[in-house]
Amino acid sequence: MFSSKIQKLIDDESFDKALRTRLKEWAKQSPRFVQFVNQNKNKIYGRLNVNVPDEDKRDIGIELYIAFAFLQTNCHVIYEPKIPSISRKPDFKISFGDCSFYLEVKRLRKYKPKAEDISINTKTGDKTFSIDNKAVFKKCGDVICEKISQTVPKGVNVLYIRYSLTDVPNIWDLDKAIRNLIEWKDEDPQKFTKKIKSNKIKSIAEFDRYWKQLSAIIISRPTGHDPQIWENPVALQPINQIIKDKIRDAAKLPFRYDF
Repeated sequence: MFSSKIQKLIDDESFDKALRTRLKEWAKQSPRFVQFVNQNKNKIYGRLNVNVPDEDKRDIGIELYIAFAFLQTNCHVIYEPKIPSISRKPDFKISFGDCSFYLEVKRLRKYKPKAEDISINTKTGDKTFSIDNKAVFKKCGDVICEKISQTVPKGVNVLYIRYSLTDVPNIWDLDKAIRNLIEWKDEDPQKFTKKIKSNKIKSIAEFDRYWKQLSAIIISRPTGHDPQIWENPVALQPINQIIKDKIRDAAKLPFRYDF
C-alpha cells in the first residue's frame, strides 16, 4: 500500500472522501500505481496537504488518475520530468517501447449553465440544461492559453482535457473552438496579447512558437467512449498513430474518476 506518509494523509477525517475512495480503488487495482505514488510521495503529499479547497486537490487527483491509466497500459510514467530548457514543466513524460510524449493535464470543473438555460420538469422536478457553445469555446481557448507554455521544444506535446458526462457536452466541436481562438488572435491582436500576457506569454510571436510545439489536444470523454483527438496541422512534431492508440487505450479504461 501507500507509504505511511501518504496513507496517514488520505485517512485523515478532513481529507476529501471521494478522492480518498478513488485513490484506494486505484491502489487495489495497480501495484505499479502504488509504486508511482510512493516514488513521488513528497511531491504528492505537498500538494494534497495544503490548505486549499477540495476542488483544487481534485485537480491533482485527476493527474494521479492519468498516471494510473497509463501505468495500466504498460507505460513508463515520469511525474513532472526535469527539462532544463523550460521553466514550466509538463505534468508527465509518458514512454513505451521506442515512443514517448509529454502530457499536460487539465481537469474541467463542473459546468455552470446560465439560469435561463435551465429547464425543470414540472412532474419530476428534474433539471436539464442546454449548452452555451460560446462558453465551451471560450473554455477551450482558456485552457490552451493557460497550458501551452508547458510544451517541450522538439517533443511530441499533448494537452489532455478530462471531464465527466454531466459537466460539459458529450462532443466538443474542437475544430470550431480552435478556429475561433486563432481568428481572435489574427483579428484583435491587442486584446489577444492582453489575454496571453495574463498567462505569462510575452507576445503573439512567443504564443506562435508554443503553438507549433503543441502536437495534439485530447478531450477524454466519459469512460467507455473514444476520446476526441485534434491534431495540430502546423505541429513541428506531429502525433503518430502508435501514440494515438495508446491514448485511446488509457482513456477507455473502465475505472471511475467522477470526483
